Amino acid sequence: MNRSEALQLWARLGAEGKAPTELTQASHVLPSYSVGIEPWIDRLARLYLRNLCRGATHFKLVLAPYGGGKTHFLLTLGIRARDQENFAVAYVPCGEGVSLDSPLDVYREFVKHLQLPGQDRPGLRVFLDAATRAKRDDIRRRGVPDVDAAFRLWVSDVRKRDYPENAFGRVMAVALQATGDGIDSPVGDAALRWLQGDVDTLGRSDMQELHLARVPAASRRQFGRNLLLSLVKFLPEAGVHGLLLLMDEVETLFQVRKGAAALRILGAMRVILDAPTGVSGGVPLFGVFSAAPDVLEEFRRYPALEQRLAVRGASFDQGNDLAPQIPLDKVQSQETFLAEIGEKLIGVGAVALGKPFDCELQRINARRLARVASERSPDVAARRPFVKTWVNLLDIQSSEGEREIEEDELMARYSGSFVSMDTKPEFEP
Repeated sequence: MNRSEALQLWARLGAEGKAPTELTQASHVLPSYSVGIEPWIDRLARLYLRNLCRGATHFKLVLAPYGGGKTHFLLTLGIRARDQENFAVAYVPCGEGVSLDSPLDVYREFVKHLQLPGQDRPGLRVFLDAATRAKRDDIRRRGVPDVDAAFRLWVSDVRKRDYPENAFGRVMAVALQATGDGIDSPVGDAALRWLQGDVDTLGRSDMQELHLARVPAASRRQFGRNLLLSLVKFLPEAGVHGLLLLMDEVETLFQVRKGAAALRILGAMRVILDAPTGVSGGVPLFGVFSAAPDVLEEFRRYPALEQRLAVRGASFDQGNDLAPQIPLDKVQSQETFLAEIGEKLIGVGAVALGKPFDCELQRINARRLARVASERSPDVAARRPFVKTWVNLLDIQSSEGEREIEEDELMARYSGSFVSMDTKPEFEP
């Protein structure tokens, strides 16, 4: 991590207490202050990324309160999947414009953030370029004399394959051929837009050229699900083992949806869990949702979903890799976890600010603040305010001088009371 990256991270942590969610940027900075979660990431990688999800679909639910490290965990898993396990990755935050009961919207967001190993940029155009290059390279390695002819034969085979969305193979073949030829064409552009989920942008001539029909409003949910499953099923053609789909902040969907609307979200989530099992040949997908623990109360209103995500026998923190829930509050003790984060952030601050800190002195301050934060906020919700407080304390010490900070002052600062950093004045006799 260079100084520019460190300073960007430092500013974000000081203001928001969390790192960026763009995968490439996150991969440069998250390892600098990640602690405690690597053993759990290793377990998920061994069972799901290296085995189960290379030919089938499995899901997990990551649980922690606001500020409890859910996004950090998801992105760390995403970095591992992309950089070490040869998986495509897409990070999709739920919220405005992205709801589980609108699968076409989810699909559009998924395609926008789809990222392959070795690629710094996400998106469908990047994916198509990588897929065509991978296929041409594979053809050359096999010593085929006419690479173009062999490539066209492969495209023709893609056109004929069965996918959950019937038109997918036909449209993907057009997009691949246009990408492989390196020629911009109206039909190639129309195919790309359709594959991005922007079906309403196609005109009558585009639809006729691609032999497509309009998607009725009543069929759009199924259409969105089928598009996602089809693209994931095609992903191994780009040389990857499958997809890691990260769906963050699921609980936000229930903050504005009540009654029947909330039940539709629960039903849609249940369909997401079940839909891949009906696809011939399997779908190489590892789907990881994250939510605040309150979402479990919502699940109880929909027994079919609750049963699928309920923990039985033993929990993930007890060593059961198959448990569907991953409770981040069980990673390690809160105080130890915060203290380790604090110690790692001393090094980040030194790079970002261009100032070497007195590490032993700041370790004392970090451990003391970790104790204060754990007493004030005993659950993992303390993680984000701890990071914000600690970064700002280090930042101000870089300009006003380092000193040992007492617990009373740390408690006030953690609570949002801004006292002077100057040494406390002596009382007059």
